[in-house]
Amino acid sequence: MEYRDRLTDIINFLPDATWAIDTEGTVIAWNRAVEELTGVKAESIIGKGNFEYAVPFYGCRLPILVDVAITPNLEQERHYKSFRRDGDTVEAEIFVPHFRPGGVYLWAKARRLLDAAGNVIGAIETVRDITEHKRMQERMVQTEKMVMVGGLAAGMAHEINNPLGAIMQHAQNIERRVSADIPANLKAAAEVGVDLALVRTYLQKRGIFDFIGHIRSAGMRASEIISNMLHFSRRGDFGAEYVDLSVLLDRVLELAGSDYDMKKKYAFSGIELQRMYANGLPPVLVTVADMEQVLLNILKNAAQAMVGAAPGRQQRITLRTSTAGGMVLIEIEDNGPGMDEAVRLRIFEPFYSSKAVGAGTGLGLSVAYAIVTKGHHGSIEVTSQQGAGCCVAIRLPLQGRDS
Repeated sequence: MEYRDRLTDIINFLPDATWAIDTEGTVIAWNRAVEELTGVKAESIIGKGNFEYAVPFYGCRLPILVDVAITPNLEQERHYKSFRRDGDTVEAEIFVPHFRPGGVYLWAKARRLLDAAGNVIGAIETVRDITEHKRMQERMVQTEKMVMVGGLAAGMAHEINNPLGAIMQHAQNIERRVSADIPANLKAAAEVGVDLALVRTYLQKRGIFDFIGHIRSAGMRASEIISNMLHFSRRGDFGAEYVDLSVLLDRVLELAGSDYDMKKKYAFSGIELQRMYANGLPPVLVTVADMEQVLLNILKNAAQAMVGAAPGRQQRITLRTSTAGGMVLIEIEDNGPGMDEAVRLRIFEPFYSSKAVGAGTGLGLSVAYAIVTKGHHGSIEVTSQQGAGCCVAIRLPLQGRDS
C-alpha cells in the first residue's frame, strides 16, 4: 500500500496523462493529467480491472499499450500507426477517431514495473495528445506539395490552352460552314452542285450536330478546369477590400440558394442553415470574389455530401465566426456522412476527388486552399470522421495580408 501511495504521489506531478496497473490489470494509479484528458476521475477508476482504463479512449474494453508492455500481443500491436519495443519499454502512436469530435492523435509510452527482486508487478503508461503537432505537420507537407504542384499546374494549363483553343474554334467553324445563313456557304454549295439544306438534313439525321455540341461542351468543361488550374497557381491579391464577414457569409448563402445545381441537384432549400456569428468582429481584408468562390465551393461540397445520407434526418449546415490569436475563424460544419482519415488527408490534393466519375474535377478544394493560403496568408483545414459530419475551418489574419 505504501508503494502504491508513493507511486500515486509521483505520477500526479507528471504533466502527461499517466496511469499504472498491476499484473491483474487493476488500476493502481491515475494522475490528474489523465483525469483532464479523459474526464474520468481517479476515485471512479482506481481499483477497477477488466480493461476499464481502455473505455475512456476507445469506448470498449480491450488490451492497450500498458497491457502490451506486460505481455506482447502482436494482434494489438498491428492497430498502432507506429510501434516500437525496446527491452521493457514499448512506444506507439495511434489515431483514435471516437475519442473527441474529429478524432485525436495520441503518442504513448509504457514500461513494465519491477520490484526489488526484478519481478514484474505491473506496468505504467503515459499518453500525450499530439493532434495539434500532427495537424501542423500535415499543413507543412500540404504547403510544400502545393508549391510544387502550383508550378506544374500553371505549366500544364498554358500548354493545354493552345490546342484546346484550336479544338473549340474549329468546332465552331464546322457549325458555321454548314449554316444556310452565310452567303459564302450557299455559293460554295451551288458551285459543286450540292443542296445545302439536304446536307444539313443529313447531318441532323446522323447526329453530327450533336457530336459537335458534345465537343464544344467538353471543351468548355476543360476550359473551366484550366481556369481553375491557373487560379490555383497564382496569388490572387488583386481587388482586396475590408468586409464584414457576416455580410459576406449571408451573401454567399444567397448565391448558394440561387445556384441552379444547388437548387436542382442538392435541394439546398431543404437544408437547415444555422448562423452563429460572433458579435463585433472587425472587418477582414479579402479578395471578395475569391473568398466567395471558396465559401460557395465548401457549401456545395457539404450539400452534395448530404444527398441521400441518413434519410429522414434533418440536413444541417452551421456557419460560425470567432477570433483567436490575431486570426478570424470561419467554420462551416455539416451533419453529413463525413469521411475517413485516408480521404481527409488527401482532400486538398489537386485532381483528387471522392465523388463519382464526372461529378467533380477534384480541383475545388485545392483552389480554395491556394486562395486562402497564398492569396490571403491564412490557413484552411478539415476535421471529420466517418458518419459524423465534416467541419471546414478557415483562419484569416485580422491585420490584413503581408506582402
